Amino acid sequence: MEKGRVTIFALAECPHCKRAKGALTKRGIPYQEISLSTHPSKRTDMLSLADRLSVPQVFFNEKHIGGADETLALLEKWDEEGLYPTALERYQKEVESQSGPTDPRLAIPTTPPVVEKPPPPRNESEDMIKLPGADGQTVTVFEIIKTLIKKMPCKDRSYRLKTYKNSFKGSEGVKFFMMHYGLSDVKEAVSFGQMLQKRKILDHVTMDHDFDNNDNFFRIQPYMKPKVLNSFRVWVDRVESDAMALLNRLNKLMGSIISKATDGNGYVDYLAAAEDEKYFTFEENVCELQGVSMASMDDKTKLAFGINLYNLMIKYAFIKLGTPDSDLARDSFFSNVSINIGGDVLSFKGLENGILRGNKKPPYQPTVKFLRGDPRLKLVLSKPDPRIHFGLNCGAKSCPPVKKFTVDAIEEELRIVALAFCEQSDNVIVDDDKCELHLSTIFNWYQSDFADSKSKLVKVIVTYLRGDSKEKLQKMIESKKDIKVKYIKYDWGTNALKSKTYSSNFLQA
Repeated sequence: MEKGRVTIFALAECPHCKRAKGALTKRGIPYQEISLSTHPSKRTDMLSLADRLSVPQVFFNEKHIGGADETLALLEKWDEEGLYPTALERYQKEVESQSGPTDPRLAIPTTPPVVEKPPPPRNESEDMIKLPGADGQTVTVFEIIKTLIKKMPCKDRSYRLKTYKNSFKGSEGVKFFMMHYGLSDVKEAVSFGQMLQKRKILDHVTMDHDFDNNDNFFRIQPYMKPKVLNSFRVWVDRVESDAMALLNRLNKLMGSIISKATDGNGYVDYLAAAEDEKYFTFEENVCELQGVSMASMDDKTKLAFGINLYNLMIKYAFIKLGTPDSDLARDSFFSNVSINIGGDVLSFKGLENGILRGNKKPPYQPTVKFLRGDPRLKLVLSKPDPRIHFGLNCGAKSCPPVKKFTVDAIEEELRIVALAFCEQSDNVIVDDDKCELHLSTIFNWYQSDFADSKSKLVKVIVTYLRGDSKEKLQKMIESKKDIKVKYIKYDWGTNALKSKTYSSNFLQA
């Protein structure tokens, strides 16, 4: 007979998995992990067992405990109750001494780990820059941009009452090239600068002048378009044909950065994340999205891609630009911070309200995001799904947790996140004594996505519930009594341990 055990479904770079495993390890409680990173097919087993998308999912033998929060709450309860001298002894008596799980879905994989499909090879010959000087050394565009960011003397400069941020004079650029590359010829330094301008690594601040040894202002590419997150470089390399695979790789890379900067309580040091060496790599790799066409995607792909993209870019924006801390700052953040997808520049509001909501007005806004003649209208979903609101995470504590969505299972995944969101008392409370329904403010902001009236909204909500809450609300509906709908205050707090405070000034070039 197999001994009882703790089983954890987890991902390699998941900070919440780290919390749950750390809490068990702290108490000396062993566990066995089913890694969805190395055995992604086990995700189906996790979904059928837990009816949840997020990781970790923890089981004590065949009893589902829940995610990180539920696991930590249970272990802390064990500590407080003190039924045994230690939590380990309680585990040994109540879990390990029992028969181990027999459900094959909880079996630890014995097959070799899945090897992730590598990205298509980069076009290295076109990505190389020949450095000036006698030795003819070559470096990548990525390497030279990193060098320029770290060493070029950039600062804010004024001309005719206008400030040009993060700029340098042409003469300063010439001096830098001569000193850094050991050049004695001004013409060679100018020629190198002009080549970098041609390769779109630097440019004149208004793109009006060629690089030269003069007082004109220039910028390196990462500072040219501060509103656009993925503008570290102009992408001229090959583009991955599988956009979902590209996004998965970017998510994995971001996950490793965030995980490293996350403390034991799940709070993220975004300042530390910005200093991670992998962050530079992410900054370059995310520019590949400049070549991805959403217009060529079918609706299911566009839906899964759009939700995953939104959630990824929120994390990126928090690292790069900081977290907004007021209504005014949040409006600027979501209206102006943008992403370049296939040449279409999309703000967070544009992605959510323009594409995923089928080009509806954002809350408290007078017009739709894409007006007549806007080329981005070609990206709009033809049949929007209101359940996107249970998948999008804007970085606030009242937002749904971040999940990974797939094209093939998007319908089932949206069903599960709807149930998971609505079973949380922070989001839905059914008070049958007072005949009241308390809802997340999300249902107020986006009521028109779910129903055209409050009375019809109540009937929609019941379809997203299960258990006692569903039964209570169904009885309230059948009673024909007037159900009073109230909205729960939205918590705009974030998971930031440390971060810059976002300012609209950061978006000024």
